[in-house]
Amino acid sequence: MKHELRRRKSDLVSHISDIVLSMSDIKSVIFMLAVIASVLLSAAPAIAHTGCNTPRHFSDSTRTTSLSPAEKVTADDIIREAKKYIGCPYRSGSSSPRGFDCSGFTSYVFRQLGIQLGRSSRDQIHDGTNVKKSELRKGDLVFFTGSRNRRTIGHVGIVTEVMDDGDFRFIHAARKGIVIDGFKSSAYYTKRYVGARRIVEE
Repeated sequence: MKHELRRRKSDLVSHISDIVLSMSDIKSVIFMLAVIASVLLSAAPAIAHTGCNTPRHFSDSTRTTSLSPAEKVTADDIIREAKKYIGCPYRSGSSSPRGFDCSGFTSYVFRQLGIQLGRSSRDQIHDGTNVKKSELRKGDLVFFTGSRNRRTIGHVGIVTEVMDDGDFRFIHAARKGIVIDGFKSSAYYTKRYVGARRIVEE
């Protein structure tokens, strides 16, 4: 698809350039150059970068990676995979680098490593094993209530770092996109913390 767009754009630009070369009136030349610029700008969205660190191998496929018994997924593997998508946009109901919601992001990251999670945050809080906040490790899932309903699970992220004072940082799909936030530095999340689950044992 991209190659076809580039070919058509190239043909159009070449055709317009031939017309420009045949013109002697400077005003006409300027006008045609403006047309060329407009064509180039209109074609840009079709081939533009997504705005985040999308891996070159990305596809919308839901097929998981096949792992042999000798291969073991670690917390560092999870965090490394998650950080590839920092800057990707938020999109409700979506689970690809073109747009993630919170549980779409976590399920996508783990799926790239051959681990299936539930699709929603309410499903994922039943995956793995329960973890106390005082025993959090990198790679654990952390859960929060929603912004509208404080009685149900509404948000999930992945722990990237645990500090000695009990604070931790987590990567998640916020409204501003995939970011890493601190727990204690955000009153919003400290008030809504529900619990954590460990998917990968080290």
